[in-house]
Order: sequence, then C-alpha cells, then structure tokens
Amino acid sequence: MRQSRMAALCMKNIYQVCIPHTARDYFDYQAPAELEPTIGARVWVPFRKKIRLGIIVGIVPAATIPENTRFIETLIDESPLLTEELFALCQWISRYYQSPLSEVLPLALPKKYREGAVAQLPMTEAFQLALPLTEVQVKVAPRAQKQQQMAAFLAEQDKPVTKKELQQMGFSSAVLKTLLQLQCINTVLQPQLPPPPAHELQPSLTLNSEQQEALQVLMAHGHEYRCFLLQGVTGSGKTEVYLQLIQSVLQQGKQALVLVPEIGLTPQLVARFMARFHELIMVIHSSLNESERQYAWQLAHEGMARIIIGTRAAVFTPMPSLGIIIIDEEHDLSFKQMEGVRYSARDVALMRAHRLHIPILLGSATPSLETLYNVEQKKYQLLRLTQRAEAQKPLHVQLVDLRAQTLEHGLAKSTLNVIKEHLQQQNQVLIFINRRGFAPVLMCHQCGWMMDCPACDSHLTLHKHQLICHHCGLIKMIPKKCGRCSSDELIPVGAGTQRIHEFLTHYFPQYTLSRVDRDAMRKKEALELELARIQQGKAQLIVGTQMLAKGHHFPRLTLVVVVDADAGLYHQDFRALEHLAQLLTQVAGRAGRAEYPGQVLIQTHEPQHPLLNTLIRKGYDALAQEILLMRRQAQLPPYYYLALIRAQSHDLEQLKQWFQQCKIFLHQLNIEVMGPAPAPLPRKAHQHRMQLLLKSASRKILQAALTQWREWLTINKLNNSVRWNVDIDPVDLS
Repeated sequence: MRQSRMAALCMKNIYQVCIPHTARDYFDYQAPAELEPTIGARVWVPFRKKIRLGIIVGIVPAATIPENTRFIETLIDESPLLTEELFALCQWISRYYQSPLSEVLPLALPKKYREGAVAQLPMTEAFQLALPLTEVQVKVAPRAQKQQQMAAFLAEQDKPVTKKELQQMGFSSAVLKTLLQLQCINTVLQPQLPPPPAHELQPSLTLNSEQQEALQVLMAHGHEYRCFLLQGVTGSGKTEVYLQLIQSVLQQGKQALVLVPEIGLTPQLVARFMARFHELIMVIHSSLNESERQYAWQLAHEGMARIIIGTRAAVFTPMPSLGIIIIDEEHDLSFKQMEGVRYSARDVALMRAHRLHIPILLGSATPSLETLYNVEQKKYQLLRLTQRAEAQKPLHVQLVDLRAQTLEHGLAKSTLNVIKEHLQQQNQVLIFINRRGFAPVLMCHQCGWMMDCPACDSHLTLHKHQLICHHCGLIKMIPKKCGRCSSDELIPVGAGTQRIHEFLTHYFPQYTLSRVDRDAMRKKEALELELARIQQGKAQLIVGTQMLAKGHHFPRLTLVVVVDADAGLYHQDFRALEHLAQLLTQVAGRAGRAEYPGQVLIQTHEPQHPLLNTLIRKGYDALAQEILLMRRQAQLPPYYYLALIRAQSHDLEQLKQWFQQCKIFLHQLNIEVMGPAPAPLPRKAHQHRMQLLLKSASRKILQAALTQWREWLTINKLNNSVRWNVDIDPVDLS
C-alpha cells in the first residue's frame, strides 16, 4: 500500500499541447512545478526555434518523462478557454472529417485568442463617488452648480457610470475632470457592454393552424435531442415559427443559435429579431473585424448574448446554456466549408445538438435530398407548412423556348415584352443569371481564338474594362487584336450580369436599375444598402446572381426571369439537378410575395426536359423523389457514402505516381475506388490538380479506410511533395 502511494507521488504529467497549423494533433511537453494547466487552456511553448501558442488537449500521468521533453513556458488561462463541450465537438470533427486537431481547434477561437490575447470583454472607464455626498458638497464650491449636480447624480446610482452616460445627462468632460482633481470621484474599470435595447417590442403574429401545430410539436420536445425538418413553401411563415420557438427557449433561461447561409440574409433577419426581443442579440460572420468577432464570442461565452445569429463559422460559438439550434435554408451549399477543414456546419450542428441533448430545427422550402432521406428513415421528424402566411395568388410559371429565337444579350424578344408590361404597371422585375461579369469569354470572330488564363485551364471572363480569371484572380487588360490572327473583330460570347445590366440600361432608359453580384457588392455594407434601396422601390429592374435567390422580401416584385436554366441540366456533378431545382424554386419564390400576382419566366433550350417539367408542374417534392430513385439506382448519396481525395503539384508525373500508390493501398480496404482523374479544372494557379473518389455503403468502413490511409501516408512519408486534402461527404465534385 505504501509502495503504491509512493509511486503515485513520483508520477508526473505529460501535457499534450496542440499547436495550430502544424499537421499534428499534439506535441508532448512537461510543466514547471508552479504551473497546473488544464485541458482547454492556452499556453506558450517553445516549438522549433520559436515560442508558439498551444492548447492543452490531454494530460497523461507518466512515471518517467523523456529527457528531451521541453517545458511549457507560460500559462495564459487559469481556467479552460475552450469548454469541455466544444473541445469534444472539435475532436469529433477531427476524426470524422479526417483533419488534424491542429487545423480544427483554430476554428473554435477568434484570431485575437489564437494570438494570445487575454480572454475578457473590453474594459471601459466608469466613475463613482469616492466620498459621501455631504463631504463632496463641502469640497465643491456652491457656485459650481454642474459639479454639485453631477455629484448628486452619481450618489443616486447603484453602479459606476461611464463617461458617455454622463455626457448623455448633460455633464461635460471639464466637470468630470474637476471632480477627479478634487478627488471627489474615482475611476473603476468595468466590462464594456452593449447598451440595453430601448425600442418598443413588436407583438407576435397570429399563427395559422399549421404554424401553431408545428410550434406545439417543437415545444413538446424542448428537453431532448430530436431533429425536426420544417418544410415550408416560400412565404409560409417559417421565420415566425422560429421567433416564437426561441421566445419559449429564452423564457427557460436558455440561449439560441441561429445559422443562416449568407451574410446577405443576416441584416433583415437580425432586424426582425431585434424588433421582437429585448435580449442581447449578437451577429457572427466573416465580414466582422477581429475585435467585433472577439467581442461577440466573449459575450456568448459568458452567457450575456442570449441569441447568436451567424453564418457557417458561428456553429463553434461557446454558449453555456444553449437550448435550441435553428438552421435556416438547411440545403444551402454555403454551410459546407470548401477549404481547409471541409466540414458541414449543418452536420456539425446536428452532432452538437445530439451531444447537448437539445432539439435542432432545419428549415427549408427545398430540403436537401439527404435530409428528405433521413425523414423517410424516421431519423428526422417532418413538419409541413403548405399555406402562405399572407393571402397570395399562386405563381404563374412559364418555360420560354429559346430554340430558333434571336436573343438580345441573352434575353428573348418575348421575355423583353413581358418585362416591359410589368414595369409599366409600376412593379419590380428580377433578371436572374448565375454568372458574374460582362460575358463568359472574349472570342475572335475570324478564327475562334479565346483568351485563356496562363495559370489555369480556363478562359478569362470578360468584365467591362478588363479580363479576370475567376479561379486564380489574374487580371488582364482587354486586347485590341486577336492573339492568333491579329484580327480586331473581338466579340463577347454569352451574357453575364454586367452585360445584361448594361443592355437593359439602354433598353429601358426610363427605369432605375440595380445590379447585385459579388463584383458590385465588394464594399462592406454595400449589399445591405442595395437591398434596402430595392425594398424601398428605388430600383425597378434588378439584375442579380444567387445572392438574391433566397430569403429576401420585395413586396412589389412581380416578375422573375431566369436567363440561363440549362447550365444545371447537363453539369458533370451528380448533384447539379438537385441544386438547379432548389435554385429555381428559391428564386421563383421572390415573385408575388405580397398582394400582387407573381410570374416566373424560365428561358431554356430544353423545354421538353422531363425533370424540368416535373419541377414546374408537380413541384420540388415530386422532382426530389425522382432524383432519389436515380440516386438509389446509381448507388450514390444518400444511399452510399463518398469521400474525395484532391491533390495538386507543380509536377504532373509526380502527382500521377502519388495517386497510383494511394490507389493500390486503398484497393485493399474493402471500398470502391474511382480514378484518379483530372479535376474538372485540371490546372489552377500553375498547379496540376487530380482527384480520387472513394465510395462505400458503410460510413464506418469508409472512415476506417481513410484513417488507415492517412497513417500509411505518414509512415511512408508520401505527403511531402504533394499537397492533398480529404473531402468527406463532398457537395461539389469539382
């Protein structure tokens, strides 16, 4: 017994420290006797020839510690900054998405904390009386009325008052300075908190029977994990259900996390939430600067922010009393991270809800096929909203046959006539084309030459004043002559948002136009301002990309024109039809949202296409069932599981050899291996790109195979000369 006690006393700890962006989960360190780091705390450690920030991810007792084990230099956090719940979630992400923990953990911390900043709210100066009021009144001259009034005001307060609050009460900086010099008041530092909301709350809307039934079901399962799909047609009032559900969660003292796919959807959603709650609401998305993100993160971490609304990265926000997660437009591709750790925010949110034993609500008018499949398998519970919240007339959807028609910059003559009719009725029209720029390519009329990107296997996209590669960002001046035959007959081929906008400006000079795409909306808050301008009716004709496809409410918009619907019909990606159907349904939903009847024109060279006609005549659900049947027959998701190994190198032969070695190894692991094949864009930024597709009927078998493959790569040191990544459950095979 004594020997075991002595052995325990001799035991020391090895601290496993994760150092961001080092391609390893952790490195072993020991701690000086005076330090006792905890899991989730940050430390400074020597790494190679630098001092790097690390996060404690494990503590392992050891009888002896190897001599070369280095010491932790400084402990930054006395208590864990990364909560146990979030740390466990990051470990799951690391395993499932086949990414080292050193790449996952940085996703969960603001940049300031990854750089070692103290984890606290910004501090601000506040002021309080240093003496009893009677003593202050003696020290201050009776004639100094403002000083006497400030002292009396401070005496009435139960907490220190900031300089801004004093100024709002009419007290100047000079008065404050004098009282400080007289030592009548003193300064204290306190956390800088947002001002409490002062606006009047808007009442909840009356729910229709479907909304009420959905809300009751959701509230009945507020204390357990369950995934619900709220499938509602455009304008059916999904947001009102979200608001009333969150109200019930807040009344229980809990927090709510709402994920949206696009920054553009955030301002109007936040405005609706602000109008309904006096709780502190914070927004987290990629357009915030680092101070703003750290501030929102810390307020949520301390439980002060009761509602967090954010895009993909907000799924990592620490919320100690999280009670509900809502994912709006759950089908949207923006929830999938396409670089670095290729996680799906929707699926991470599902796992987070499962671990916390709380409900999660997925909302969409056009759910993903994976979600519909999970409903069929009874894993998710379906709640339907089939009625529009307002009495609206049904949409009139019409296919415009482009065959044998003369097009003016991508628009048929009949389409232009319908546009003119709606504009003359003082309504708004949306021209939807999912292609930026002036035209896809600049072509020589004499010999067919097109200007290519020297760094990528792609043509340069023609913008009004320059040519741009949308893959690597290369910018070139527009040539005056053909690069092959020197002809000066260079013509734009195809139509982009910029070209259509310019054409319509001349065709309808009496109307105000608006263009909404990534090029036109580069400046911060530009999209928010432009959307407000459209909602106010200051633009009658709107040309836009998928930035306008969902979530926006324009009461006077009565016509939507889809310029090029054919691109998704024959795309190489098997998900293209699903995405096209979702996009068409979403963009069509922008028309006729108020009392005005809506019309949708879809221009196509394939008016007889069976799936396109199924969508128009029977709706999204019918088309989804047809595509699911095709997926089952082809052994594709959601019936099978996929992983995509992408790799790139300057040396094409070396890249091919690397893939062949990987394929030989993977063939032994009871999974189907397809490829390697050139990527849809075979060369990007001077890098050759290839990919290998893995498929299995078992998620577990696929994951095990990938884990073995990564270990084999490390042992055989095959990952030094080729840059590679793994995409689990890829949503885009390009």
